[in-house]
Amino acid sequence: MILNIKGSNKNNRKLVESAAYYYAEKLVGKRLLKTIKITINLKRGLLRKDDAEGTCVWDEWEDLRKTPREFTIELDSGVNIRNILINLAHEMVHMKQWVKGDMYEYSNPHMVRFMKKKYDMSDISYWDYPWEIEAFGRQLGLFIRWCETEGIADREDMLEYV
Repeated sequence: MILNIKGSNKNNRKLVESAAYYYAEKLVGKRLLKTIKITINLKRGLLRKDDAEGTCVWDEWEDLRKTPREFTIELDSGVNIRNILINLAHEMVHMKQWVKGDMYEYSNPHMVRFMKKKYDMSDISYWDYPWEIEAFGRQLGLFIRWCETEGIADREDMLEYV
């Protein structure tokens, strides 16, 4: 995987890099991993501007017979590092959905195919989109497993506070 990370600070970029490689390998496997290029932009104000803590879009899709391989992930760097890393896991699940062909957008901006079923997004709440249910369902588990692998699961900035 070719990974380019911009923004925030050196420590955060280092954590994002480690997590991105871990998440990608878990989600798409080593073979597909070699074919992927991701740019991660850590920028403040994304939540305020776009009402989202993260986004994932495919960049280049030259051969329409294959799935996309180049992506840009934007993450709001104004949130704490724990949330940045959880949001990264969420967006990496979306990357996996594109790479593995689970998700396809039609030219009609409201139509999406997910897991071979067509959905009209104007008829469904965001919280009921099956691709979002998968991403929200996997994000915390990926993050926790990465923390355990890195030996930082007990680090104060990785813990959830109630």
